[in-house]
Amino acid sequence: METNGQQHHKLFDLLAGKSRLLLVAHQKPDGDTLGATTAMAHWLKKQGKDVTLFCLDKPLPHFSFLDHFNDFTSDPKTFDLQYNALVVLDCGTLPYAGIHKLVENLPAGYLTINIDHHKGNDLFGDFNLVDETASSTAEIVADFLRANDQKLDAAMATSLMVGIMNDTTYFTNAATSIHSMELTSDLLSAGARSSEVAKAMFKNKDAKTLNLWGKALTRLKHNPKLNLATTYLKQEDLAKADTNAGATEGLINFLNTICGGAETIMVLTQANENTIKGSLRSVRTDVSKIAKLFGGGGHKLASGFTIPGQIVETEKGVKIV
Repeated sequence: METNGQQHHKLFDLLAGKSRLLLVAHQKPDGDTLGATTAMAHWLKKQGKDVTLFCLDKPLPHFSFLDHFNDFTSDPKTFDLQYNALVVLDCGTLPYAGIHKLVENLPAGYLTINIDHHKGNDLFGDFNLVDETASSTAEIVADFLRANDQKLDAAMATSLMVGIMNDTTYFTNAATSIHSMELTSDLLSAGARSSEVAKAMFKNKDAKTLNLWGKALTRLKHNPKLNLATTYLKQEDLAKADTNAGATEGLINFLNTICGGAETIMVLTQANENTIKGSLRSVRTDVSKIAKLFGGGGHKLASGFTIPGQIVETEKGVKIV
């Protein structure tokens, strides 16, 4: 079995022979997929490569300080063009990326490269750089660059810091390691714009969003037998809030950080009339197993799922119909 170092060198050699690349961040992009993708894109562009960035959903505006933020396209026609390589970052599966049908349109002759840290990644790539022990995909990209003696500039360091901060929940969850802390120190030395990262990660919620979170807090229930805290948001809550599409982003992590009485947190959100999105976080329980029961997945301590149905309030409590 190859070591990570050997894989890093092999990937470097593979990319050296590719001139036109399509980089993909997963749908409903978070800080890790955006950080890893923009860092890799910046490095490849510095090597003189022709790079296209794709994400099915438009990244939220508080990430706009990232270099190459405005380079992302969501145009499906992007997959009608010819590429030497398709590089998918932070995705355990192509459906998770949201491109499993789009790749059918890609002209033949490309290599699929899979860079990820999710547990249970299905190794869909022709080349797979998957490390489940890494805190984030951004950490894997950083290790890849350092293993090949590539100097990090401020743009790459900033992107990579966003990814690590996102998936360690600001160094508070179990994904945090000595390596991720040391790596972040190196990113600061390389010029990472830490003040912009802190503002984007900590101070990105307006009053309307916080009022919406307040609604979720009023509904928070704790089941001591299951050591589980749950809450929910209905579609009408989102409509009344009159805020952006990413208003619920970060709510589950916030609750997981402050709710000391429960080992596991679940937030249900009525995404549309017939679809419910579930988010799970825990400090100890493998919630990816729970998510998989509902067709979802993710990390051991941070997972999610989507199910059909509606959240209905009754006199006896809340049920899904």
